[in-house]
Amino acid sequence: MKMPRAGHSLRLAGGVFLTLVAVAAAGCGGGDSGIGNEAEEVNRQPNQWEVFEVAAVDEVGTSLPHVRAVPDMNDNVHIAYYNAAAPEGEGGASYHRLNYLVWNAEEGVLARGVVGNTPAPSGVDGFDRCAQFDVALNLDDTPVFIYPVEEVVPEIAQIEADIMINFGGGPWSEYTGAIGYVARNPVYFDGHATSNMSAAVDSWGDVHIAYQFFTEGMDSANYRYPDLFYVRRSRESLAQVLPLQAYGGLEEAVDGNTFSTYGVHNSVGYHCRLLLSPEDRPVIIYAEHPESYAGVFALKAAFRDDAGGWYSEVVETLEDAWQVGGISAVFFPDGALGIAYALKAPAPAPDNAHRLKYATNRSGAWVTEIVDESTWCGDYCAIAVDSEGAPAIAYYDEQSHSDRPHRFLKYARFDGLRWVRETVDEYEEAGRFN
Repeated sequence: MKMPRAGHSLRLAGGVFLTLVAVAAAGCGGGDSGIGNEAEEVNRQPNQWEVFEVAAVDEVGTSLPHVRAVPDMNDNVHIAYYNAAAPEGEGGASYHRLNYLVWNAEEGVLARGVVGNTPAPSGVDGFDRCAQFDVALNLDDTPVFIYPVEEVVPEIAQIEADIMINFGGGPWSEYTGAIGYVARNPVYFDGHATSNMSAAVDSWGDVHIAYQFFTEGMDSANYRYPDLFYVRRSRESLAQVLPLQAYGGLEEAVDGNTFSTYGVHNSVGYHCRLLLSPEDRPVIIYAEHPESYAGVFALKAAFRDDAGGWYSEVVETLEDAWQVGGISAVFFPDGALGIAYALKAPAPAPDNAHRLKYATNRSGAWVTEIVDESTWCGDYCAIAVDSEGAPAIAYYDEQSHSDRPHRFLKYARFDGLRWVRETVDEYEEAGRFN
């Protein structure tokens, strides 16, 4: 494990490096997390951030490297990342896989090294799609992966695209999590449940999954998509191979199309992020990007009621054709939500087209504000709340308003009055997959 110079976070020539950035100074300041209307740009001294090179990541294949990181209560950061490699020479083996390691933040060392070829589904085509995966921690801090698999069914020329669940902590165990059941297609009930997915594990060890659902067989009965679905899989039931209709009975429609009329669809579920409240109630934050007159461009939040039904709230209605570029969300100690999200305008875009925003319902209603519009920024945003209840956001700075490339990692914290912003790392494509 070598210590690179500060700022060495992503290197695209000859490999991509997964790095961990830690603040060595005091964390976010206290104060309440109400909405402020000012932002201040500051520059930290170089010794206040430490950068560690954790692992080399190959970038070969149809998917770029993708990273998820989850902290536990013991100063460990659990990191999962996608890795792809092409064959080297005659007889060389290609692979597309998820890797997993654990970093001890207090000691600055790997607590657990890379687990090669894990998870590794067998006999399934299409594993080269792991840009869409998520990882959550089980009750004992072992990882729980969800990821898509695809397999062509030749006799009906359809693609089976299921979400799989894989448990770590010993021999890896893979189970079917969701299939995207299509009730309206009399030929092909197994749908397309892949793009945009998020996972959480509750206090009982059950796995909750939110995902976009694409129908198969694009005919007059099944052509509108995508919808947002949710499923809770109890640990005990995962080993059972269920009939397709039984999977359909577990999967709940959160938002989308009723298929009662045709000609409209509202296209929901983009960048969905699933959270569980302290009472294990699921909440899903997601974007709606309509492709017809039926919907609105919006950031939305969906809640599950006591009867098992879902209702949604519009966090922010966006200007026409503006889209959300990424979402991260967190619960405050008082149960309110904080959401970080990127907004992007259609071309030709104005100077402030790409921006980082923040929303919260701490006042009882949704209130939003701009965190950073000084550059084109906000993608790959990640929000957290410190012990004082103050939010902080890491995010990607793509370029200046004069088209000068940045590709920086930035950090904004709310100090009780305003968002204080700083650049953490600006060395060669830093800041993606925070």
